[in-house]
Amino acid sequence: MSNEGEPMVAVAFHTDPRGTAYELLIDELIEKTDRFMLVDRKYAEEATPERVTTVLRRLDPYLIESSTMEEMMMKSGAMYSEGIYYIYRCTPESGQILKEEANRFHDWLYPSMPDDLCFLNEDGSDYFYTVAHENMYGMHITQEEAIELMERITGLFFRLDRHQDIHCLLDDAIRHQTDVLNISSHYLKEIPERIRELKPLKRLTIFEQDVYRLPPALFELTSLEELEIMTADLEGIHQDIGKLKQLRELRIYCGSSYHVPTGWKPKEKSDLGLKHIPAEIGELSELVTLDIGYSGICALPPELEKLKKLRYLSVTDGLIEGTPDMVKRMSWLQSVNLNSTPLGISWEGISDEAEF
Repeated sequence: MSNEGEPMVAVAFHTDPRGTAYELLIDELIEKTDRFMLVDRKYAEEATPERVTTVLRRLDPYLIESSTMEEMMMKSGAMYSEGIYYIYRCTPESGQILKEEANRFHDWLYPSMPDDLCFLNEDGSDYFYTVAHENMYGMHITQEEAIELMERITGLFFRLDRHQDIHCLLDDAIRHQTDVLNISSHYLKEIPERIRELKPLKRLTIFEQDVYRLPPALFELTSLEELEIMTADLEGIHQDIGKLKQLRELRIYCGSSYHVPTGWKPKEKSDLGLKHIPAEIGELSELVTLDIGYSGICALPPELEKLKKLRYLSVTDGLIEGTPDMVKRMSWLQSVNLNSTPLGISWEGISDEAEF
């Protein structure tokens, strides 16, 4: 039940619950609501994928109704995307099927599975929503209800107002062993070493303009697949980057700011700490994307040529002149951008866009 006086809002998750947390939340949602919805996207004229058909067939005994996109819009006045929308009864049996067919909410992703598992209020609005392609998950509940759920179910990691305090954010992230974390706009000068306790972390974003050094603890997160760093200046990429063997995407943007004091402007590129890419980059055998924006980098290391899975190479607004012969030999690259200018975009414009 909601708490009187506290607003009911969409409280988003940092990441979708998985494993036991997913199963316990399914039980909770089956108990709290009487309907859930799945979508067959019906891409083009292709037949419905076999797995989608199998899951829909299993759920058929619990079907209340199905509607086209146009019918859904006529009923609610809201916008819907293309597909057939199936509404099912919430029962322990239908909930069991949802638990058997998936391990987390991101599994409900077309065409592998029916799309976007949602649980509905009596008026048809979302109580729990999923937008799997956008990695968006959340519930229309109060902050207090979200906290209560987090206390009962380990693995639920909501985005809460209290997470404006970095220590509260890390407390909850560590307790729930999240695999996704965004550290942004905390006015930090250093990233706490406790980050090493997040061993399952797969995706980490840090947007802290006054952070100059990355802690050694960060390079202990050997499950990381995506790492994005935005800051005003970075002393460099530590050689321990080579420890992150699972890394698929590495993005670093200097000259970044989320609060711009009067007269602030980025350092000159030649004055930035980030001047080279270490040879250890060649140890990241899973790397698909390397994207570095605004730096003092003037050359690429020869070890880059070892990265046979690299497809997207972007080192822009730096000090590289021309295209190195090594890059020309990397025929497996699908996209290369080594432009040394910001393509006519003013730093004022970039700073404005960076404020969220």
